[in-house]
Amino acid sequence: MMGTRLMFGLWSIVAMGSGVIASPAGAHFVWVETEATASADAGLPLKIYFGEYAELLREERGGRLDQIDGVTLRVQHAKQGRTDVSLTKQINHFAGSLSACTPGPNAVLAEQAQVPVQDLRKYDIGVVKPMFYARTSFLCVEEGRINEHERGPVAPMDLDLIPLTKGLSLATGRMTHAPGGEIVVKAVFKGKPLPNTQVLVHAPNGWDKELKSDAEGILAFTPLWPGRYVLEVVQVEPTPGEFQGKPYEAVRHRSTLSLQVKAERSRAE
Repeated sequence: MMGTRLMFGLWSIVAMGSGVIASPAGAHFVWVETEATASADAGLPLKIYFGEYAELLREERGGRLDQIDGVTLRVQHAKQGRTDVSLTKQINHFAGSLSACTPGPNAVLAEQAQVPVQDLRKYDIGVVKPMFYARTSFLCVEEGRINEHERGPVAPMDLDLIPLTKGLSLATGRMTHAPGGEIVVKAVFKGKPLPNTQVLVHAPNGWDKELKSDAEGILAFTPLWPGRYVLEVVQVEPTPGEFQGKPYEAVRHRSTLSLQVKAERSRAE
């Protein structure tokens, strides 16, 4: 694991050469964006996008954004449970909001299980049933108090990338990561660690980096630049079936994790 983490830390060197890979053509996914910190009694906007983050591609209403109609969004607190968020389709995203939040860390989880069967044989993928998942998180804070409150496990989605690095800064009162600080993530599939699996990290400046989870599904990387990072993983379940009257050869799960990285600033600033 130490050697693997060292490789991740050398991103600054390989990013300028052949170590960076391009995102596969047509590799659309769903990701969630929100602020990393929210006040307990203030509103918080939530946005779901469909496209290719590193390519600055966000599909639009009347086009491919319509393919994920029916996507669901919920906010999950380890102690207080879930809050379902209603969504409205905007020009290039689905929008939702919270009028208030439960103090402590909150997970934001999106799922789309109703995408029709797709024939992707020209890409050597086969006839598949796509499934999309997306995760981010935020820290809900109370005025005058910064802490994590009671923290516990939040049940993972079928395919999930779960951040193990808390990212809570008592100096700033935010739950964000800083450039140069290692971020540790666990890949899971149907509740079990996903070992030796490729995970793509999409950086905010367009760089993509390919990582691989270890035997316990753990991977780590060190972000070099501020901005939003989106991690992406795909898992193919070779189980034939039928959906909406159309047969498929396998289920193709695709999941993302969105993380914000910001330069540290003191609360006085």
